[in-house]
Amino acid sequence: MFEVTDFDIFKDTTLAGRMTKIRDIIDPKFDTFATKALPVLAQDGQVWYAHVAKHLRRVTNAPDNTWVAFAPNKRGYKMMPHFELGLWEDNLYLFLAVEENMKPKALDDIVPKLRKITDDVLKLPEYFVLSPDHMVNATQPLTNYNAVVDRFANIKHSEVLIGVTISRDDTRFGTSALDDYLLKVLEHLLPLYQQLK
Repeated sequence: MFEVTDFDIFKDTTLAGRMTKIRDIIDPKFDTFATKALPVLAQDGQVWYAHVAKHLRRVTNAPDNTWVAFAPNKRGYKMMPHFELGLWEDNLYLFLAVEENMKPKALDDIVPKLRKITDDVLKLPEYFVLSPDHMVNATQPLTNYNAVVDRFANIKHSEVLIGVTISRDDTRFGTSALDDYLLKVLEHLLPLYQQLK
């Protein structure tokens, strides 16, 4: 499904050109992955929806990344814990995401839940990582989890994302092994989602 050549979309620096490539090349792959991911997520009895990023507010700069989000809400996903599969110029990522859009309304509810799952997060396989911002291509080790949650609780523009990144030079691109890996990551993250929802 996902191939190394998918990263070539980022070579087009124009807004129109990159958006055309995202719509023609990447979005159909997100839709295909959704057909595999939604049944895995639906094991909890909820109905889940795939939300492919449209980048509608972009008027000058081409997007640095693009993604599909999964949430049990047909109208949106940013206001609740959700899953996000996306592409930067050098990696594919899959995160369980708690984003800043939950603030301030849901802050008092979600922060205690984030603290409660600390031990479970630290028990994840060593290839899992954290990110404090879904719009920045950078990760931190799981050992920083408490600091990332503290930052989320106290700083407006901060988030908590838990998951994996797969470098563009990974040999699984272009093989079914990548799909299998991503679905296994979802299964690892689902118990955490259950405690956060």
